Amino acid sequence: MIMTEDIPVVLMDLPTTVRGFVCMGSDYNPCIVINSRLTVEQQRKVWEHEMAHITSGQYDDENYVEYGDPA
Repeated sequence: MIMTEDIPVVLMDLPTTVRGFVCMGSDYNPCIVINSRLTVEQQRKVWEHEMAHITSGQYDDENYVEYGDPA
């Protein structure tokens, strides 16, 4: 699933407690990782949630951790 040409999206088998997260890629730009075990609709919601973190500038705060259900 690629939802934007600017921000890479990686689908990965993650623990069921992790829906997704933003990390810094090797080029120091944000990358979105989404749990591949989610439905396509859940993946879309996680993508929207993680994009909100990127657009608000929260993606590069290494101390920021969010707990809860974003989707």
